[in-house]
Amino acid sequence: MAARRFLVIGATGKQGGAVLDALLSRVSPSSLPIEILALTRKPDSSKAKSLASKPNVTIIQGDTADASTIFAKTGPVDGVFLVSVAIPWKASAEEKQALPPIDASIAHGVKHIVFTSIDRGGAASDQMPTSVGHFAAKYRIEQYLKEKAAGSGTTWTILRPTAFMDNISPDFNGKVFVSMWAGIGSKPLQLVSLKDIGHFGAAALLEAEKYKGQAIGLAGDELTLDEACKVFRETMGYEMPKTFRFVGAMIKFMLEEVREMMGWLETSGYKVDIPALRKSYPGLQDFSTFLKENSGFKKK
Repeated sequence: MAARRFLVIGATGKQGGAVLDALLSRVSPSSLPIEILALTRKPDSSKAKSLASKPNVTIIQGDTADASTIFAKTGPVDGVFLVSVAIPWKASAEEKQALPPIDASIAHGVKHIVFTSIDRGGAASDQMPTSVGHFAAKYRIEQYLKEKAAGSGTTWTILRPTAFMDNISPDFNGKVFVSMWAGIGSKPLQLVSLKDIGHFGAAALLEAEKYKGQAIGLAGDELTLDEACKVFRETMGYEMPKTFRFVGAMIKFMLEEVREMMGWLETSGYKVDIPALRKSYPGLQDFSTFLKENSGFKKK
């Protein structure tokens, strides 16, 4: 039986890596065979070499800006996972990353495209780009995907994650994220684990008929910073690491788009229906489960 072949764009990054891991977790003697084509610009990097050592994974070197050459290397592809990396001071760069692979996928006869975007207010995400630059860029990519796929024979799924639980990490970057979170005051923030993004990305690739035409908001918990600190303390046995609030305030001051994003989170914010999502996938992680199973923090 011929293997189904999936191209994972951003395979060495956070979301692409999570999808790749989720795909690999579904490989078994009783399942349909799959081949994962992991796209990277740097096949000699340590992350790429680690991926190449895994079964069912083939490294593909390429750049999404020249997507047609990628498919010249891959051969037939059943599904594509597409992620674009936000550049806060240059939102248009996201479209340059995402639109060529959409065009090339459709021209190449790819059956299904899964694009990971961002939640912009629950059901309002379909109509609301927001004033935040990289939110609006992802909205435009969503619209482009829908328009180009219409009547082409290629179907799509859009994933709309919220803030990543994995940003709360046992390093300085994790402390900075907590400092930034303090900037939205008492407003609850919705968060999702990368593991759950991986689950839904893999599911949408493997079960395209079930997920086609859907835009799915992704969040596993909703907490104020004070509530998150309490969960962390109760789960791990010590205080959640944080740095001085002025660090987050300084970043907010320096970058206009960060100011806009923080203002949007404080006044509007993510609005994923978490109970409905958990009903469809009971394995959805809340913050405490993430801390225990996937965070990298050590419990005392």
